[in-house]
Amino acid sequence: MRLRFLLPFMALAACTAQGTQPTGGNPQVDRLAGPVSFDLSSWGRLLTHWQVNPDGTGEIWRGEGFGKGEGTVRKYRLRMDDAAMRGFLAASEPLRRATAAEVPCQRTITDMPYGAVNWELPGGRQTYRFDIGCRSAAADAVAERIKAVQNVIDTMAAIDAEPYATEQPEAR
Repeated sequence: MRLRFLLPFMALAACTAQGTQPTGGNPQVDRLAGPVSFDLSSWGRLLTHWQVNPDGTGEIWRGEGFGKGEGTVRKYRLRMDDAAMRGFLAASEPLRRATAAEVPCQRTITDMPYGAVNWELPGGRQTYRFDIGCRSAAADAVAERIKAVQNVIDTMAAIDAEPYATEQPEAR
Protein backbone atom coordinates (compact mmCIF):
# COMPACT_ATOMS: atom_id res chain seq x y z
CA MET A 1 0.00 0.00 0.00
CA ARG A 2 1.56 3.26 -1.14
CA LEU A 3 0.15 5.25 1.78
CA ARG A 4 1.91 2.99 4.30
CA PHE A 5 5.14 3.60 2.39
CA LEU A 6 4.65 7.38 2.49
CA LEU A 7 3.60 7.80 6.11
CA PRO A 8 7.19 7.71 7.42
CA PHE A 9 7.95 10.54 5.01
CA MET A 10 5.30 12.64 6.71
CA ALA A 11 8.02 13.36 9.26
CA LEU A 12 10.10 15.03 6.55
CA ALA A 13 8.13 18.24 6.52
CA ALA A 14 5.34 20.53 5.64
CA CYS A 15 5.56 23.89 3.94
CA THR A 16 3.38 26.92 3.18
CA ALA A 17 0.68 27.61 5.73
CA GLN A 18 -2.32 29.79 5.10
CA GLY A 19 -4.14 30.52 8.33
CA THR A 20 -7.43 32.34 8.39
CA GLN A 21 -8.11 32.02 12.10
CA PRO A 22 -6.20 33.45 15.05
CA THR A 23 -4.17 31.06 17.21
CA GLY A 24 -5.46 32.41 20.50
CA GLY A 25 -8.00 30.77 22.72
CA ASN A 26 -8.09 28.05 25.28
CA PRO A 27 -5.55 25.29 24.55
CA GLN A 28 -7.85 22.85 26.40
CA VAL A 29 -10.42 22.46 23.61
CA ASP A 30 -13.03 19.86 24.58
CA ARG A 31 -14.82 19.43 21.24
CA LEU A 32 -14.41 20.17 17.56
CA ALA A 33 -15.99 23.43 16.41
CA GLY A 34 -16.62 21.87 12.99
CA PRO A 35 -15.31 19.19 10.66
CA VAL A 36 -11.57 18.65 10.25
CA SER A 37 -10.34 17.18 6.97
CA PHE A 38 -7.01 16.04 5.54
CA ASP A 39 -5.91 15.34 1.96
CA LEU A 40 -2.63 13.86 0.71
CA SER A 41 -1.92 13.59 -3.03
CA SER A 42 0.97 12.83 -5.33
CA TRP A 43 1.17 13.72 -9.02
CA GLY A 44 -2.53 14.64 -8.99
CA ARG A 45 -3.60 11.33 -7.48
CA LEU A 46 -5.31 11.06 -4.11
CA LEU A 47 -3.35 8.95 -1.63
CA THR A 48 -5.57 9.52 1.38
CA HIS A 49 -8.40 11.76 2.53
CA TRP A 50 -10.19 11.79 5.84
CA GLN A 51 -12.75 13.92 7.59
CA VAL A 52 -13.74 13.86 11.26
CA ASN A 53 -17.00 15.56 12.27
CA PRO A 54 -17.74 17.01 15.74
CA ASP A 55 -20.01 14.03 16.54
CA GLY A 56 -17.17 11.55 15.95
CA THR A 57 -18.39 10.31 12.58
CA GLY A 58 -16.43 10.69 9.39
CA GLU A 59 -14.83 8.92 6.50
CA ILE A 60 -11.47 7.92 5.11
CA TRP A 61 -10.63 7.47 1.44
CA ARG A 62 -7.61 5.43 0.41
CA GLY A 63 -6.02 5.63 -3.00
CA GLU A 64 -4.41 2.38 -4.12
CA GLY A 65 -2.64 0.95 -7.14
CA PHE A 66 -1.95 4.14 -9.04
CA GLY A 67 0.35 4.02 -11.99
CA LYS A 68 0.05 4.37 -15.74
CA GLY A 69 -3.47 5.82 -15.44
CA GLU A 70 -4.85 3.09 -13.21
CA GLY A 71 -5.92 3.13 -9.61
CA THR A 72 -8.77 2.84 -7.16
CA VAL A 73 -10.07 5.03 -4.37
CA ARG A 74 -11.89 3.09 -1.66
CA LYS A 75 -14.15 5.10 0.65
CA TYR A 76 -14.82 3.91 4.20
CA ARG A 77 -16.92 5.29 7.05
CA LEU A 78 -15.29 5.81 10.42
CA ARG A 79 -16.47 6.43 13.95
CA MET A 80 -14.61 7.71 16.98
CA ASP A 81 -15.71 7.02 20.53
CA ASP A 82 -15.11 9.53 23.33
CA ALA A 83 -11.54 8.33 23.99
CA ALA A 84 -10.67 8.53 20.29
CA MET A 85 -12.16 12.03 20.03
CA ARG A 86 -10.12 13.17 23.05
CA GLY A 87 -7.01 11.76 21.36
CA PHE A 88 -7.94 13.43 18.08
CA LEU A 89 -8.46 16.79 19.81
CA ALA A 90 -5.20 16.42 21.74
CA ALA A 91 -3.34 15.87 18.45
CA SER A 92 -5.24 18.16 16.06
CA GLU A 93 -5.59 21.31 18.17
CA PRO A 94 -1.80 21.81 18.60
CA LEU A 95 -1.47 21.26 14.83
CA ARG A 96 -4.15 23.91 14.17
CA ARG A 97 -2.41 26.43 16.43
CA ALA A 98 1.04 25.67 14.99
CA THR A 99 -0.16 26.19 11.40
CA ALA A 100 -2.28 29.31 11.82
CA ALA A 101 0.71 31.36 10.60
CA GLU A 102 3.20 30.63 7.83
CA VAL A 103 5.54 27.71 8.42
CA PRO A 104 8.92 28.51 6.81
CA CYS A 105 10.54 26.25 4.24
CA GLN A 106 14.34 26.46 4.09
CA ARG A 107 14.98 23.66 1.63
CA THR A 108 12.67 21.73 -0.70
CA ILE A 109 12.90 18.18 -1.97
CA THR A 110 10.93 18.15 -5.23
CA ASP A 111 8.28 15.70 -6.44
CA MET A 112 7.06 14.75 -2.97
CA PRO A 113 3.40 14.32 -1.93
CA TYR A 114 1.45 17.40 -0.91
CA GLY A 115 -1.86 18.16 0.71
CA ALA A 116 -3.92 20.22 3.11
CA VAL A 117 -5.56 20.11 6.52
CA ASN A 118 -8.81 22.10 6.89
CA TRP A 119 -10.58 23.16 10.06
CA GLU A 120 -14.14 24.48 9.75
CA LEU A 121 -14.46 27.07 12.51
CA PRO A 122 -17.26 29.44 13.55
CA GLY A 123 -15.40 32.42 12.03
CA GLY A 124 -14.44 30.64 8.80
CA ARG A 125 -12.03 28.02 7.56
CA GLN A 126 -8.39 27.60 8.55
CA THR A 127 -6.34 25.79 5.91
CA TYR A 128 -2.79 24.55 6.12
CA ARG A 129 -1.33 23.56 2.74
CA PHE A 130 1.83 21.51 2.86
CA ASP A 131 4.44 19.83 0.70
CA ILE A 132 6.23 16.89 2.30
CA GLY A 133 9.43 17.97 0.55
CA CYS A 134 9.57 21.23 2.53
CA ARG A 135 12.38 21.14 5.08
CA SER A 136 13.00 23.36 8.10
CA ALA A 137 12.93 22.86 11.86
CA ALA A 138 9.44 24.37 12.02
CA ALA A 139 8.16 22.32 9.08
CA ASP A 140 9.62 19.13 10.57
CA ALA A 141 7.84 19.87 13.88
CA VAL A 142 4.55 20.40 12.03
CA ALA A 143 5.07 17.15 10.12
CA GLU A 144 5.40 15.34 13.45
CA ARG A 145 2.07 16.87 14.53
CA ILE A 146 0.44 15.71 11.27
CA LYS A 147 1.85 12.25 11.88
CA ALA A 148 0.36 12.25 15.41
CA VAL A 149 -3.11 13.14 14.06
CA GLN A 150 -2.85 10.44 11.38
CA ASN A 151 -1.81 7.95 14.06
CA VAL A 152 -5.03 8.66 16.01
CA ILE A 153 -7.08 7.99 12.85
CA ASP A 154 -5.14 4.77 12.12
CA THR A 155 -5.16 3.37 15.66
CA MET A 156 -8.22 4.74 17.47
CA ALA A 157 -10.95 5.23 14.86
CA ALA A 158 -13.34 2.37 14.13
CA ILE A 159 -13.09 2.10 10.34
CA ASP A 160 -15.56 -0.08 8.44
CA ALA A 161 -14.02 -3.27 7.09
CA GLU A 162 -15.63 -2.84 3.67
CA PRO A 163 -15.75 0.37 1.59
CA TYR A 164 -19.11 2.04 0.98
CA ALA A 165 -17.85 3.14 -2.45
CA THR A 166 -15.05 2.32 -4.87
CA GLU A 167 -14.02 4.65 -7.71
CA GLN A 168 -11.50 4.69 -10.53
CA PRO A 169 -10.79 8.46 -10.64
CA GLU A 170 -9.04 10.39 -13.36
CA ALA A 171 -5.88 12.29 -12.46
CA ARG A 172 -6.69 15.59 -10.78
